[in-house]
Amino acid sequence: MKKSRGFSLMEVILALFIIAIISFAVSTTMLSGSRSNANNRERTRAVAAAEAWMDRFRSYSLPFNAFASGRDYDYGYDYTSDPIITASGDPNIAEITQEWSDFRFHVETTQFSNDPVLWRIKVITYYKKKGGGEEDIQLVTIR
Repeated sequence: MKKSRGFSLMEVILALFIIAIISFAVSTTMLSGSRSNANNRERTRAVAAAEAWMDRFRSYSLPFNAFASGRDYDYGYDYTSDPIITASGDPNIAEITQEWSDFRFHVETTQFSNDPVLWRIKVITYYKKKGGGEEDIQLVTIR
């Protein structure tokens, strides 16, 4: 009787099947993680853009009453041609236009009190998720 010196066909097929299952599980997990990271990066950028709006109100460079009825800014909006934004004196309006092109905004102010004069500022930033869909970030403050 001869001694067997290798693997049988069934053992090779079984090993390949197990490797395929493990590879599929690992690649699916990596793809899901990558998509999640991309969405988190986009969300972080959206929060930063909303905070930039708030900073402009906090520094009184934007007139509160100009946003009393709410203003909408669509994706790809050209802020260099907006009279309210250009009047704010921001030296980097072209840079803002480029940075904010991936977002749309709804900016609204409401007078909160008269003595002292306080305003409620609400900024909603919308962004597109990787893989489809849209989400929003809402920031509200009193100034």
